[in-house]
Amino acid sequence: MQAYGKAADPAVSTPSLSPEALIELQRNTVAEHIRNEQSKDWPGVYGTFTPREEQAYYDVVPLQTRFSGIKGVISFYESIARGFPDFELTVHSEQDVPGMSTREMQITGTRNGEYLGIGPTGRRVSVALAAFYVFDQATGHLNAERVYFDNNTVFAQIQGQMSPEDVFDLSRMERGDAAA
Repeated sequence: MQAYGKAADPAVSTPSLSPEALIELQRNTVAEHIRNEQSKDWPGVYGTFTPREEQAYYDVVPLQTRFSGIKGVISFYESIARGFPDFELTVHSEQDVPGMSTREMQITGTRNGEYLGIGPTGRRVSVALAAFYVFDQATGHLNAERVYFDNNTVFAQIQGQMSPEDVFDLSRMERGDAAA
């Protein structure tokens, strides 16, 4: 299998980095990761993960599922790209500590492919999501992304029981919209 992570740089290791420098490295990695997700540059997304392919993983907590290794990470992104090919991310907050970064965001997209065994509906979906990025402290790459969201909100929209305008959305709250 082709290695998707960047070549490990022996000069990049946490023991020699200050907490501030490590946090800056993490912020840059997460920004690149999200930028690549937005542009659907999948090799670029995979390249933000550790070059230690067996240590990469993606956790989807509401589904109680871990996608292990870089092959699992790729499988996860392939399923999202099929189910919601036009998805977009809006980051609302960022928090970073050495070894972990979190982003609070809204994800929107159109349900144009299979998702968890349900065929395409063509319905718009929006959901608030918290993403935790766990870092390979030897290389500064991602070991993992772990996401939390309300899957019932996603299913209610897919089934037409709720619209994206009805969901919790920080963008509306920040604008002061009454429907927030």
